[in-house]
Amino acid sequence: MAQTEIAGLILNGGRATRMGGVDKGAMDLAGRPMLAHVIDRIRPQVGRLAISIRLGATLPRPTGSDTSPAGRDRRMGDLAALIDQPGPSIGPIAGIEAGLAWAATLEPQPVALLVVPNDAPLLPLNLVEGLVRAMPAGGLIRPAVAASFGRIHPVVSLWPLALAPAVRALAETARACAGNGGRAGSLGGALAALGAVAADFPAAPSGADPFLNINTPAALAVADAAARRG
Repeated sequence: MAQTEIAGLILNGGRATRMGGVDKGAMDLAGRPMLAHVIDRIRPQVGRLAISIRLGATLPRPTGSDTSPAGRDRRMGDLAALIDQPGPSIGPIAGIEAGLAWAATLEPQPVALLVVPNDAPLLPLNLVEGLVRAMPAGGLIRPAVAASFGRIHPVVSLWPLALAPAVRALAETARACAGNGGRAGSLGGALAALGAVAADFPAAPSGADPFLNINTPAALAVADAAARRG
């Protein structure tokens, strides 16, 4: 599948409560902001790339020492910023809803949207290839979700654009539930409802989980060491 047939979305709408509410994308990892590592791993695999931001938040800066406008442009390139719809927080499904709507406006229009979090700096360089390979014969009709070490990672997934109406319906149901004091469904539940297939990936070259999420200082230390080893 051609690179232009896949759009990419970095989910950046979380509140990072387990890390003290910091902007995880701006956290230092091997001398660079974590978001820069994620961008570097994903950008070569997709035709266009966007980042999801919750309402009221600001675009994180994957910057080093160069904070000039020219420096920011070199790092961010054509990274589009997508704002979640107003209303109660419903988790990653809000960002995916916005990402699918954005991808549908692109020319040429991609056939699927790759979704990754902003705190997984060891993502495989063949992530799209592995997710596409897991799709059933006959085309992109179901989402594919990454798996490693015996568990799936719902926030690392590939969503066919044809699923946009179903995702929008799931997001609207989640908003209604959350607005009435209930709990919005999980992203894993949404993937299961849509018949997602799993794509298993091996350990990163360092031996670490390629989908390691940076939710604790210990995880940050593991990722930092792995990134420094290359």
